[in-house]
Amino acid sequence: MMNKKQKIQLGVTILLIIAAIFYLTEPKEVQEFTPIEGRWDISSEIDLEGYNNYLVETTDFDYSHPVIQNLAKQIKESSSDPEDSIKKTIKYVAKNVKYSGAISISYCYSETASQVAQVQEGDCVSMSRLVTALLRAQGIPTRTVGGCLTSNRCDILFATIPYLDVPEQDMSEGDFKKRGFLHEWVEAWTPDKGWITIEATAGRIYPTDCNAYLFYGYDTNNRNRCVITDMGFWNQCKVS
Repeated sequence: MMNKKQKIQLGVTILLIIAAIFYLTEPKEVQEFTPIEGRWDISSEIDLEGYNNYLVETTDFDYSHPVIQNLAKQIKESSSDPEDSIKKTIKYVAKNVKYSGAISISYCYSETASQVAQVQEGDCVSMSRLVTALLRAQGIPTRTVGGCLTSNRCDILFATIPYLDVPEQDMSEGDFKKRGFLHEWVEAWTPDKGWITIEATAGRIYPTDCNAYLFYGYDTNNRNRCVITDMGFWNQCKVS
């Protein structure tokens, strides 16, 4: 039987453990990193539009990592403009990262863009992470989007591999991971094109009015990138 002092010590220990877990798992913003130099610069246009928040480096968009920096530098130095950089970036990811729907939710929480680049395997969240980190490193405003794919098919503005389609997996009740119909994609911005829709898993670019994507929400941290818990949205996806 514990005495009062022992109970208090135990309670304090439990609170410290909970606080430590929260600190370690809570997504953290890291210091903004200066985009790498290249043959083009759209910084002034980004400032004018107020899109600098889509260039911020985060824990899972770890573009200051040497692996991301080296890849982004190679792409930007070989690109004539932002649109060319976007095409070369999604081409690289589509050709070098093998799609796998076996990524667990727990791993999704801890996965970073640099890990995806090194492991060269992942699901739609993984590939969207890498595309976003590479584009932000080059100075292109980029954001990830959660939702699902419908049965509609849109005109393709650009395709890295014309016959490569978007991978899909069947949904199962209770599994709200963004995969298959519960999906993840990317939007990137350029002064000439505005926001464009990017399918990271297939190396494709679509117009923003493409109705193949059912929008759930823009992701704000790595937890939102990993799960959707809205049963109503899940039901919408089943019949779309």
